[in-house]
Amino acid sequence: MADGMLRSIYSAADETIAQLDQLHRASRERALSNRQSLDAAVARLGDSTLPFVDDLAEGVSRPPADGTVPSRNRPVADEMPFVALPQRTTHGGPWGPAMVRKLTAEALAKDTRW
Repeated sequence: MADGMLRSIYSAADETIAQLDQLHRASRERALSNRQSLDAAVARLGDSTLPFVDDLAEGVSRPPADGTVPSRNRPVADEMPFVALPQRTTHGGPWGPAMVRKLTAEALAKDTRW
């Protein structure tokens, strides 16, 4: 009776090991496939191409045919110049709007703009 019980235990252990081996093999194959895909992507990192013109949506300006890239910088009207305000050392958060206006006016009067 003990011999039959040992055979069933060994059989169950062998079956479990075979299932684990099959799962491990599938995992290894996925990892290898992912690694090959990543290696191919890394190998293509040095390639540089212009975007496909056909992929651009309608109504979007197309790049010039000579290969130059148009400037995207547009002049922006500067309503108020940047002024470096002193750091607030008391509690209560950032400066309030009235204090910002006062400090900005004082800085502009001294002409300490950036």
